[in-house]
Parts: sequence; structure tokens; C-alpha cells
Amino acid sequence: MEGSQTLVMKRLRVLSVLLLLFACGCFQVKDELTLNADGSGTIRIESRTGLSPEILGSLGMMSRRGGGSGTAIYPPMSVIEAKKFFPAKDFTVTAKEKAEEGGTFVTIEATFKDINAMLTSPYGKAHSLTLKKDKGGFSLKGLTGAEAIARMAEIKDDSGMFGAALPGAADLQKKAGEMRVEFRVTLPNDATRANGARNGKTVTWLFERAKSKDAADFSAKVGAPVEAVCAADNVKMLPDNPPRLGLLPFNQLEGGAISNKSAAPDAKKIASAVRFLPYGLHVTRSLDLSGDGGMRGNEAKLIGAVILPQELAPQKWGEVNIEEVVDSKGANLKLNPSPNNSGWSRSVQVGMAGAEEDQDQDSEEPPKNGTEQRRTVTLTFRPPDWKIKEIARIKAAMSLQYFGTAHLVKLSNAVPASWIVDPTKQSNFGGLDASQKPLSDPKLAQLGLALHFQMGMAQAGWTMLMLQVSGSKAALADAQVFDAEGRPWPTMMEQSEMGQDGACQLVVAGQPKGPLSLALLASGVGTTVDVPILLEHVPLTGK
Repeated sequence: MEGSQTLVMKRLRVLSVLLLLFACGCFQVKDELTLNADGSGTIRIESRTGLSPEILGSLGMMSRRGGGSGTAIYPPMSVIEAKKFFPAKDFTVTAKEKAEEGGTFVTIEATFKDINAMLTSPYGKAHSLTLKKDKGGFSLKGLTGAEAIARMAEIKDDSGMFGAALPGAADLQKKAGEMRVEFRVTLPNDATRANGARNGKTVTWLFERAKSKDAADFSAKVGAPVEAVCAADNVKMLPDNPPRLGLLPFNQLEGGAISNKSAAPDAKKIASAVRFLPYGLHVTRSLDLSGDGGMRGNEAKLIGAVILPQELAPQKWGEVNIEEVVDSKGANLKLNPSPNNSGWSRSVQVGMAGAEEDQDQDSEEPPKNGTEQRRTVTLTFRPPDWKIKEIARIKAAMSLQYFGTAHLVKLSNAVPASWIVDPTKQSNFGGLDASQKPLSDPKLAQLGLALHFQMGMAQAGWTMLMLQVSGSKAALADAQVFDAEGRPWPTMMEQSEMGQDGACQLVVAGQPKGPLSLALLASGVGTTVDVPILLEHVPLTGK
């Protein structure tokens, strides 16, 4: 567990720096969403930031190397971030960055044809958008999405990490008073009711830090739900809303099963779309001169990536089972199962392990941003004889797991305030016993999912909760943190997997008062697809 914890802390540091830099640099955001009656629409985002294009580019690189490829921080302030928010398969996107005095001006324009693709996108999730058509009309509920940035802009960097990451950050942060957030929605028909300013079909919510009483008042206004209603005449779209854990207070959320209307995955289509890209074969041989017969260190490792189109990527990646490894003389190189070797090889998320990350960066075929997903795997077996020049065949299979019905699980007062510490006042975080802090619920047990609280930290305006997640037949899909009064706080979830177990970090913008409640979206595996990996005539010499 020590290696996993080190990995988690590394990712947390990267994510924290990203949040800090984005917060200090984002001053003005204008977000316009237009919804057409047929379910198509357009999105235009304009943002001004105090960061230069060069720094924005380095932030994107930090995000990828830190394992944050799936972390979309609102608002997107670069071309790289725009690709995260608007997947290429569902959106047509144009993004531009323009350097101006004191920072960067970014414009993003995205069009979509399918309302449900927009709702399930990172953009829809950032706004917690929920659309409903009934006898009362066509209604929209959501959030501005900017509460996290508003809260982070007021942090006090007692650790010094902020200034070290970005010289001059203190001067940028002084301009937090210039923050301006505008969210504008154009409905299919004239708005009949809204808690924003109405003008025909358009409703606008505008918040300015300079006109707010203080930072807390501004954050509360930016974080309040937005609502608008129009007549449903000629509205032909049929929205299928994903669960929005952060839109309602804790006591108003309804726990239980959530219907899954998506079609079951086509196993044949998935198997035919999978590719395996080898990165390198590493052979280690040792000569025992000690006389004890240990002969430790003899092994061969083939590192590569399983690649799938983004739309076919599983919600949970399984392990890789090596079925056959033979050299050119027909000798069997497959390792025999033992207490330390189950016969399965490792599967790790891209960018989550040192050697594999380096291999990925140097691979001949770079990832196609927004259109594919890849998983780095390591196949381990016995090395062939010294004189063998190639491995005749490597045959393996990898299981891809696709979720079935999701369940919303509510854990009331799950995290006492005493579990959350200030790391600047703690001399040692070692010796944590996760087994002493189980987060139990009958529904989690039914799904085969076990959660243990490992660590809680609150520092410099943010809070982090780290959980251990175990279970081969279920996984966490989303999580939301609520304060002692049941109010949702901006929550970002990051996960890393180590075999069937993993670590989940919940990063909260702000320091909510405990005890904290959790709303979890847990999904059981509905379908498992085994995809083949086959390599032949693998050379043991250079290319």
C-alpha cells in the first residue's frame, strides 16, 4: 500500500498546484449555452486569465504527467483543456488562445447534435446540467461551475507551494477582486420563469467579486443553483439526465438504483477495435556466484499498451492473464503460479507509474487526444536461453469490465471532523491503518465494494479525503462531499488502480465544516469482455 500512497500524494501535489494556478489566474469567464428544440446546440466560452500562454501550456503538460488526463477543471483555459471538456466524437470544437497584456484571452466554440452527449460530457458535468420536459414546460437546472475557482482564488498559501510553482503568484492573487462570472443560457422558447435576468429566450446569471460583500458571499452566489423555464412547444429533445450529486442538499438526494438506459456493449465490436502497442521488451538475467542457489532476478518483461477508441473504453480495466509464452525452440516461458505470482500480469493506468509513463512518452505512436484511451500493461515471464534470438509467440487476454445499474449510496456523517488534520501541524503521516476506518453500508456490501478511509487533510483553502477502494465486481463512478449542514461543496474525484484495489482522492475546494457526509455513485459490473493480445516473432535484439 506504501507505493500506492506515494503515487496518490504525487498526483495530489500536481492537482493542488493546478488548482492553485488556475485559481489565481482566472479572473473573468463568460459562458454561453444555446439549446435548440431538436436537441442540438452551441457553446461559447470566453475566459481571461492572468497566466501567459506559455504557463498555460506547461499546466497542460503537468496535468498529463501527473495522471490528470481525466481531470477537467472549469473553466477550460487552453486548447488542451478544451479537448477534455468537449470530446471529439460528440462536439465540433474551435479553440483559440490570444496573448494580451497581463495574461491570455481564450475563446472556445463547440457545437453538438445530441443533447444527451452534451449532458454526459465534462462540460455538462461541470455545470451539473439537468433538463426536463413535462406538462409544466421545459426546464433547466444547474450550476455556474465556477464555485471551485471562486473559493480557490481566496486561499492563503501558508505552505509556500503556490509561490514556488509560479513566481509573482501573490501579485496575481491580489487581482482576485476582479473576478467576474457570467453564465448565459438561450432556451428553445421565451423564458417564463428564472432566477436570473430574462430577455426573451435568454437568461443570464452575472456575478462580480467587486459587487459582493466578501469572498464568502461571492462564492455562495456563484455556487447557488441556476434555474430557468420556458414553454415546451415544439421541443422535440428527450433529455436523459445523468445523476447530479452536487446539485441538491444531502437530505434531498434519493438513494437507490439508477436506471441504465445505455445499450450493452458489443463484445465483437470491442474485440475487433482493440490494438496492442508494444513499447519494449526488457530481459534480466543473473549469474549466482554465492553458492546458495537463489538465482534471483531472472525475468522478462514486455511493456505495452492496450488501445481502444474512447467510446468503447471500459469503466474498469481488469488484469492481463498470460496464456502462453514460447521461444523459437518451443520452450515454455510462462511462469508457474505461486504465492507471489498468481499467473496474472500487471495493468496500470497510463501516466500512473514511473517506468511505464516514460515508455508511453517515448512510444512510436502518440495517443490521439480525445479519441482513444490506452492502458499500459506489463507481461512478465521467464527469460529465454542466452542463445535464443526471438520469442515465437506471446498470447494473453485482458478483461474489460462495463458497468450495469448504478446505485446512489448515501453515507451520513461518514467523516468526523477529527479525521481531517492540518499537514503543516503533523510531523508524521506514517502508520495509518485503513482497516480501522471502514465506511460501511449494506448497499456497498451487496455490490461487492469495500471502502476504507485512509487520510484526511485540510490546508491552504482545500480539503483532501483519501479512500481505499476494494472490489473486483464494482467500482466508484462519482463522489460528492457535503458539509455538516448537508450543503454540497465543489468536489473533484481522482482514482488510481493497483490491481483490483485502488485509491480514491476527493479534493474539495474550500474547507467544509465536519462531520462530512458522502454521496457515492457505485456501479456493479454488467458485462465483462475478454480481449486477446497476440504477439509473434518478438526479437530479443535491437530494432
